[in-house]
Amino acid sequence: MPDEDLYYEIPEEKAPPVSPAPPTSTPPIRDRPLPPSASPTRVQRNRRPILALAAIGVVLVVAIVAVLTFSVTIGPSTNATSYPYTVTYDVIFPNAVPVQIGNIAIVAIPYPDRVSLSVDKVPYDIPLGEKRQITAKHANVTLIGLPLLSFDFTLEAEYKGMIGNDANFGLAVRTSDQIPKFMIDRLLPREVQARPA
Repeated sequence: MPDEDLYYEIPEEKAPPVSPAPPTSTPPIRDRPLPPSASPTRVQRNRRPILALAAIGVVLVVAIVAVLTFSVTIGPSTNATSYPYTVTYDVIFPNAVPVQIGNIAIVAIPYPDRVSLSVDKVPYDIPLGEKRQITAKHANVTLIGLPLLSFDFTLEAEYKGMIGNDANFGLAVRTSDQIPKFMIDRLLPREVQARPA
């Protein structure tokens, strides 16, 4: 039999109808467990650097406020009996220019053999090479408005001669209590060229 005569009809099979999948009960999002990457311990570990940065920020703000509110006020002496602590400076006072040390106004008019000083409008003549106590005062140091230190001090000046037209002194700041040097440095204004002696 030739192949052309063999002809078969194959009935097409119809696929069975697809029934919709039964609905699955998916828990709401709030009831689902957290994936392992978002576990609470991992969130806490991520907060540590933030808390450390916040703590550093608070410390910096407090330090800046402390520096800005650091102040020294000068008043009348409380008559301390001794001044055992001394810090000395080599200073140059500008000729006839008022200089404020704390709230003490000092004007120096130098001559080759002496200097005329006005300390809070009290005149002094100091010969070359002579030491003289020029004032005794009381200082209160505050930080952020809170009292930090309170001490009496004296200023002793030794006239060393003229540098150009300006007066050169050895200035000793003697205190009744031991005071950090940086606080005493704050007493000397920028107009005075001061360096530790």
